[in-house]
Amino acid sequence: MNKKEIKVQDIKAFLGEDLIGVFGDDTNVFVDNVADVEHVNETTLDWINPRRLNQQEIAENSPARVLLVTSKVSYSEAMEKLGKVLLVVKNPRLKLAKIIAEFFVEKPKALIHPSAIVDENAEIDPSVAIGAGCVIGKVKIGKGTVINPNVVLYDDVTIGNNCLIQAGTVIGTDGLGCSREADGTLVKFPHLGGVVIGNNVEIGANCQIAKGVLSDTLIDDGCKINGLCFIAHNCHLEKNVWITGDTMLCGSIHVKPNTTIYSNVIIREQSTIGERVTIGMGSVVTKNVPDGETWVGVPARKLEKQ
Repeated sequence: MNKKEIKVQDIKAFLGEDLIGVFGDDTNVFVDNVADVEHVNETTLDWINPRRLNQQEIAENSPARVLLVTSKVSYSEAMEKLGKVLLVVKNPRLKLAKIIAEFFVEKPKALIHPSAIVDENAEIDPSVAIGAGCVIGKVKIGKGTVINPNVVLYDDVTIGNNCLIQAGTVIGTDGLGCSREADGTLVKFPHLGGVVIGNNVEIGANCQIAKGVLSDTLIDDGCKINGLCFIAHNCHLEKNVWITGDTMLCGSIHVKPNTTIYSNVIIREQSTIGERVTIGMGSVVTKNVPDGETWVGVPARKLEKQ
């Protein structure tokens, strides 16, 4: 990672009302990197995990001068002698992620790579970045969205603002709903819908998202989908659904807001997954899941709290 000098005062301004308190003299203090625990140095922006029982000890012994901590860490005389600065927040890891995204992640430049094939009727905001080898149909893409290399967007796909579509993903394919003739011949049901993706959505590498049959497949604002996932026709993911890698959602599944679905999960078609649900890794879900529950296993069942 390239080092970038960031003044602590700029970090304070960015955190705004999320900053509970500041301890130590931050005049002319800066950080220039973030690092794992084995590579922290004096100019690292370090953080203390609030789950740790020895938060105070970790803070005292961190080589870093600037630390994101919870209010459980006290500003000691030893810290003052070392010139440490404590930025007190409710969730250090969350705030670190936001700081990294704001100050340390290089924003892609708006461009369409010369090797990309883009339909002349596509509606693409000038701030969009489209990588090498992409094939873009008659779509709509909003402000600040990044399409990485070798992505295919079929016709009738709408993508909102500030989305990230990782390499190799295909969006807007036909699903494969079929009926049989009396002699067993398969007749595919035509797919006339599209895919509508909201704002601030991330879709990982090598995913496939099918368009709807007679209505649209919907992925609402804030959803995050890891690589190698399959989202079938007419699924509806409400706001802030998080799906980790290699998971399959069969047709017409409704996932309510703020639900987490871990890796290698399969969910049966026509299922409804409630709000703030957790589905454990490797589970096979064959029933509707009520709000707020955790389900695991094959077939998945409610995990009772101990």
